Amino acid sequence: MQCIVLVVVVLILGAASSYAEQGGGSTFSAATLQRGIEAYLREQLGPDDEISFPTPLQDIHFDEPMVVAHCRSTGRLAGRTEVELSFVVGSHQLHRIRVPVVITPYRMVPIAKHGLERGVRLTSNDIAFERRDATRLLDLLPDSLVGMRIAQSVTAGTPLLKSLLLGSGSVRNGEQVTLVLRSGAIAIRTQARTLHSAEVGRTVKVRRDDTGAVFIGRLTDEKTVVVELNRNSTTELRTEVP
Repeated sequence: MQCIVLVVVVLILGAASSYAEQGGGSTFSAATLQRGIEAYLREQLGPDDEISFPTPLQDIHFDEPMVVAHCRSTGRLAGRTEVELSFVVGSHQLHRIRVPVVITPYRMVPIAKHGLERGVRLTSNDIAFERRDATRLLDLLPDSLVGMRIAQSVTAGTPLLKSLLLGSGSVRNGEQVTLVLRSGAIAIRTQARTLHSAEVGRTVKVRRDDTGAVFIGRLTDEKTVVVELNRNSTTELRTEVP
């Protein structure tokens, strides 16, 4: 992760200089180090995120004057992570430590306002927001919700994460669709289930409910797969063992 040092360098350098004037060398108190790390992290975190230090920091002293401390993130800024402190004079590094830090990111997480059945298209009346610990959810929160469909039934209060949502033009593995088998002017409609996820307009493999035969057709909308029986390139007339 890119090093961001400006705020921390200014804070810690000022403290070190004052100690140097009093007794020579440079001393960084535990409180100064903690304040500097917190200031560095605040530049990158949300206003509600919490920072804690599982291990107490210790004072650090150097015989050299005018020592500067640089901060650098060493991991993802969520959960238990570390911040690296490098103590330098000019271009010379004197010492380096890693400080354990626990970051608890809080976000307004979208949840189901009430129970929702699989396939329901979300409206604003279906969604509520709650402030929750999002340590394990940061990469799972969707950018938008209204108009998306629920991939499986959920109960009230369930976080509406990406894994539970379908785009406005897609199907997931195991979803029931209408299978249309066309041969010239003849069309037969039956039910089938998808064997993998697909977007509207793409080909998808489905298994017919009544016979178990497997076909490859085109997903023409969210609920319909069309197979042209006279086009071998998009048809798979064979039976698979479930």
